[in-house]
Amino acid sequence: MVREPELTREEGSALSVLKRSLLDVVPPEAKGSTGEVVRRHLRAAAESAGIEDVVAPAERKVMYYLAREFEGFWEIDPLMKDDRLEEISLTRFDKPVRLLHRDYTEFLFMETNVAFESEQRLQSFVRRLAQLGATTVSLAQPSLEVTLQRHSDARITATLGDEISRPGSTFAIRKQRAAPLTLAHLSAPEPPRGPSGWGREEWPSPPAYEEVPFHKTLSVLMAAYFWLLLERTTNVLVAGETNSGKTTLMNAILALADQRSKIVTAEDVLEINLPDHLHWERLRTRSYRAGLSPSAGRYEYGLSDLLKLALRFSPTILSLGEMRGEESETLAAAITLGFSTMTTIHAESAEMCVQRLTTPPMRFAEGHVRDITAIATMKRTVLDDGRIARRVVSVDEVRPVGTGGHEIVNVFRHDRQSDSFRPATPAEVVDRSFRLREIAGSFGWDQGRVQRSLASRAAYMARAVSGGEFTPSAMSRMVREHSAREFRDEAGRR
Repeated sequence: MVREPELTREEGSALSVLKRSLLDVVPPEAKGSTGEVVRRHLRAAAESAGIEDVVAPAERKVMYYLAREFEGFWEIDPLMKDDRLEEISLTRFDKPVRLLHRDYTEFLFMETNVAFESEQRLQSFVRRLAQLGATTVSLAQPSLEVTLQRHSDARITATLGDEISRPGSTFAIRKQRAAPLTLAHLSAPEPPRGPSGWGREEWPSPPAYEEVPFHKTLSVLMAAYFWLLLERTTNVLVAGETNSGKTTLMNAILALADQRSKIVTAEDVLEINLPDHLHWERLRTRSYRAGLSPSAGRYEYGLSDLLKLALRFSPTILSLGEMRGEESETLAAAITLGFSTMTTIHAESAEMCVQRLTTPPMRFAEGHVRDITAIATMKRTVLDDGRIARRVVSVDEVRPVGTGGHEIVNVFRHDRQSDSFRPATPAEVVDRSFRLREIAGSFGWDQGRVQRSLASRAAYMARAVSGGEFTPSAMSRMVREHSAREFRDEAGRR
């Protein structure tokens, strides 16, 4: 329930007049943010319209609505400022706006008391969204897909009028968190509801690892597994259904990359959000819009074009926002050339993922499938209390068999009944993981060293969770600290 300042009839009329009067009073060369400009010229606009006696006592209320109109998101502005909301959507103007709340997932799309007064107002709002995304929407091109980078990378999908949606305009806004989730977030027990956060504890040194089953997206041992893979040449696919958390998981894994490496990402809609300390090249597609000359199609940049361009940037890790079609051929070529890759794909299991990769429009040959390191599968799971949580339900490796075949080998699996993950010991993981043993062989490590490295990483991740160190900068510090300690420990053993 959104509570906003209440306006009297006179104040409401004055507000309508001010919206028009400000356009005449504010000079074109005015500098500053929209809110600052409106605030500076508010009284002059009220005086020119002869309504200063109404505006003066209600200036704070009037400024709220003017800021909401000129630099905000109109009726849904309070919702856009709430970082706990995951999605905001409207299916028709005469229905209330609905939303998904991160803390109350069991209620799915909850109804709000926010609504648009008419289809005309809703159409104006859709055009406003296009303007904020630096693009256009029209009856000739009645769909809108854009990312608002200045607003925490909110992803907008909308339709205009009744050209392709009935009875009229619609929108759905997927909101990214202001601060992206890290692997420590995803490994942590789900926090209690309410404003309280995590407490801080002293970090033990050196940390000790012991897996404890909690409600979480993945275990710290699984996080350590991905962390270890990331430091070697690796090809990871994150599979799952829509809105299962694929991009969030991939983003969290990439954020653990070595600062000295170079990450190049390519996306249709910008969703990957890596910390600033990483050496990160961010690419996005450019599509043909209706109303331009047909020859303008040659100026398009699809995912396949971006991937070819990305290879020339000499990436350490090449990441694709989502793999759907012919761009898979370029990604397969990158794998063959020895680049580390990471991408998301719509599939319900590792087996279905491989089936999609080898079926048109995908263009993965069997040899490319054999080069895949691991497939992590995400799903939305209903917990016993009714909440909907995202879980990494399985992590599987692709093991080459013979001269041309492969098999899917499970390494981690989520137990729905206990809401925990197995295996829970580093020794068992190393025993089940072909890829970790492969790392040991290629770098001259014995199995004990791989096991110690995995256990140490899990301990560091568990320490970050218990200490409430969730930020990207804390994760970066953890990676540096662990690398230095691991090097000293191994040198001491030699």
